[in-house]
Amino acid sequence: MTAFRNSLALAAVLALAGAASGQSAPPPAATGAPTPLGSATAPPADAPPAPQSAPVEFKPGILGKVTQTGVTEGDLGVVDGPPVGTLGDSQGGLGQSMWINAPRGEVEDLLGRVPLVSADPFVRGLARRVVLTVSDAPVGPARRALVTIRIEKLLQAGLLDDAGALAAALKLDNDPDFARVQAEALLYAGRDKEVCGDLTATRLTAPEPFWLELRTWCFAAGGDSASAELTHAVLEAQGAKDPAFDLLSADALGGRKTAPGAIDRPNALHVYLLRKTGLPVTGATAARLGTAANLLAARETRNPPADRLAAAARIAATGALTSAELLAILNAQATPADQLAQPEATAAKLTFLPAQSLLRRAATLESRPQQRLDLLLAALSADGHRDRLPLAAALQGDLALGIKPDPTMARGRFALARALLLNGNADAASAWYGGAPDGTELRVFQVLVDLASPNAARDAAAQAALAWFAANAAPQQNPAPLAALALGLSDVLGKPMPPPARALAATLEGMRWNAAARRPSDADLKKLEEAASQPGRKGEVVLRVLDIVGANGPSDLPADVTIECVRILYQAGLAAEAKALAVEALALQAPPP
Repeated sequence: MTAFRNSLALAAVLALAGAASGQSAPPPAATGAPTPLGSATAPPADAPPAPQSAPVEFKPGILGKVTQTGVTEGDLGVVDGPPVGTLGDSQGGLGQSMWINAPRGEVEDLLGRVPLVSADPFVRGLARRVVLTVSDAPVGPARRALVTIRIEKLLQAGLLDDAGALAAALKLDNDPDFARVQAEALLYAGRDKEVCGDLTATRLTAPEPFWLELRTWCFAAGGDSASAELTHAVLEAQGAKDPAFDLLSADALGGRKTAPGAIDRPNALHVYLLRKTGLPVTGATAARLGTAANLLAARETRNPPADRLAAAARIAATGALTSAELLAILNAQATPADQLAQPEATAAKLTFLPAQSLLRRAATLESRPQQRLDLLLAALSADGHRDRLPLAAALQGDLALGIKPDPTMARGRFALARALLLNGNADAASAWYGGAPDGTELRVFQVLVDLASPNAARDAAAQAALAWFAANAAPQQNPAPLAALALGLSDVLGKPMPPPARALAATLEGMRWNAAARRPSDADLKKLEEAASQPGRKGEVVLRVLDIVGANGPSDLPADVTIECVRILYQAGLAAEAKALAVEALALQAPPP
């Protein structure tokens, strides 16, 4: 008998879906309509308002001919709609034609690998810029719509508002891949007006549980409880019972807050309903999802501090949380006394963010200068991961400012000065080199601080440093890679240089450096140079540079590769990005012997 009723419900809802597939919003409820999903509280009478501005809509033409320019169609039927993004030419975008002449297949592969999920400031900033630029799609066979990859990357990086804005700007028909990513972006961004609108019309016909639950919610939110009940019956007929969804949707409509407990199969809709109901996204729920849910759990001040730290630790490498947010989470922790008894030994057994929390707390409590310096250096070293110095510097920067340079603390000079510089404190960084002995370390720092924060005095010191390299860093003198990097970066960034230094820079740039470092293939470098030599491939140039640098930044790149990437960015008109890469690369190198 139950199976028979479920069959009737399934037939009814399929018929209903067919009738509704051409509608953009659920029908309004009649007065006194039954409550949705058995809820004891009646739904609101008014449906969610329609979007104030309709998104750009694309529908393919007939006989394989597109009806709009700027649209590509691949051999698998994948299409890219008209240009969308949040960064136009006047908002810092890279240009609408940034990859119009680039090979479509390679752009798709590079975009799929773009390291937007990164805590490295240079990498994340430039990757975000290329992903959000309003741009035409390159022509060629396609496997996935580029906008799908872009939204997916934004979600993985925790850029929820950016992902939601991009998802709300476009409608593509007959692309289930795009439809699911688009819906999740709208849900995670909490865009109420679009969640149940035309952009998620796939919910009206798709049979998967995610879409059926979204259809159920949208019918209920629109006051059509009868259709909601029919759709819910289809879910039950599939065996897809979801008590958490039932409870959250009823509470969201009834103005109640009942914690659902453990959610068996959480997804973006559960997170949306938790926030709609006013309940926190818990650490337990976030642990079963990706960056977006963990970001919300870490930001949620109603969650226990330890749960917030655990959520933040799971996404520390993504860059989703700002340094200010991370610092607030670290400062809220209650550190056990047994960990404070041996903080460095304990921190060595912890992952990055919990170790930073422990070492920060121990350094705050420590009154002895040398011991405090030891704790701070342990935090900045990040267990030997130089690539984590920018984030560690942001988390420990105030403590670094509190340590005054002293001749007895010279061993901390290299790390502390660079941490202060990366954290925007060039004067405090320079103070650590006030009495430093002459040599490669001092001269590299003089070039570095002038690249990062130039003034007349630093310009003069950098010129003296470059002249010193000209006399002491010739190939036959076995120069350190740091010397080659300082000379080469000054050269390609157009800094004034003594003629002997410029001539030596050209020589050192042509050498292969750091044989043990992470080196891209010669083929990849050649493709970068080819893209840089042609118009309409600026976006591809950026993607190739980011692919070479990688999510962890430039700390382990060979000097010649770093110099080439900086040169190409600078010549492409991205002077600020070239400078940022140069400063970070030079700051993150290992100290000279």
